[in-house]
Amino acid sequence: MNKVLSVLLSLLLVAGLSFAEDKQKTAQNLIDSSGKRSTQKVKEQQIDKVIKKAVEAYAKGGQVLFLLTHGKVDEAKKLLAELKKEVAELEKEYKGKLERLPIEVRVIEVSGITDLKEAERLAKEAKKAVNENDFITARFILNSLRDEIVIETVYLPIKLFREAVVLADKFLQENKVKDAIAQLQVALGLIEIDTTIIPKPLAIASLLVEDASKVFEKDPKTALQLLEEAKRQIKLAKVLGYVRTEEEIKPLIEQIEKLEEQIKNKTGKKESFKKLFRSIEEMKEKATQTK
Repeated sequence: MNKVLSVLLSLLLVAGLSFAEDKQKTAQNLIDSSGKRSTQKVKEQQIDKVIKKAVEAYAKGGQVLFLLTHGKVDEAKKLLAELKKEVAELEKEYKGKLERLPIEVRVIEVSGITDLKEAERLAKEAKKAVNENDFITARFILNSLRDEIVIETVYLPIKLFREAVVLADKFLQENKVKDAIAQLQVALGLIEIDTTIIPKPLAIASLLVEDASKVFEKDPKTALQLLEEAKRQIKLAKVLGYVRTEEEIKPLIEQIEKLEEQIKNKTGKKESFKKLFRSIEEMKEKATQTK
């Protein structure tokens, strides 16, 4: 009987250890995957902004140009008439809302130094190099002090595009094929590209706070680990220069530490997580730059 109890106790002990390891693994998995997940989240948000009708209109302009350059004038006239109508409707639909319509989005993840202590060391070296007028060394160092999500958005200025399409149609109706081709080339060359840089540490921090909010009641230990990593990411954002001063991140750090205490005391509330998430998102938006 004693042997049976001993075996059962051993099995329970092993199961308990295994369960603890699984929890640890879950927290670490969430942390390890946070960079990719934050980039994917941004990608999904940006793709939703692309206006399908504008994409189709731009593509149709390319088709008309292809037909004209291959001598298929009648087909081109028919397609260009359709395009002229569609573009006029698009401009009317977005008048007063958007002057440039997004037709393509490219999201790139740029990973540099993510170790906080190493980032601090390199930041000091970069500042020293700048102070010594050694800009070449500074450039090499600064290039590694990046951890960001880069968004390249292609825009179509709808009014200018419509005007170019109308003129191309006029030329084609007058059988001035070469002029129509030239005007369509102008129309297709009107696109503009904006580059937006989102600090990845702040994107990760807000994502980890979301993760923690889902598990803090059933698994407070995992929630605490996620919040601790969110705090580290916010500090990293400051070291990498996305946030300028210690004073700017101090309220966020204090919010996290207060929430950690609440979780330990089992008084944590969903609203506290929402408030923290909003605060990090506000800082992320402030630190995001578009050029």
